[in-house]
Amino acid sequence: MKLLLLMSVASGCVALSFAWKEPWIGGVGLLVAFVAMFTDRDDVRLDDEKRSYETTSSVRNMRGKHR
Repeated sequence: MKLLLLMSVASGCVALSFAWKEPWIGGVGLLVAFVAMFTDRDDVRLDDEKRSYETTSSVRNMRGKHR
């Protein structure tokens, strides 16, 4: 949600830079977009992080090849 909000603010700033003929507003928009992209986190948990007893299929396949 934070990424969507920051990207919409950034696109609004870039659009305003064309409407008001002020190039610094577009620069601020690009900086906001840069910060938004690099502060976005991936909150999707992996199967191994769920503290379950089942391992992922890729781990099972790797363990099975070396036996």
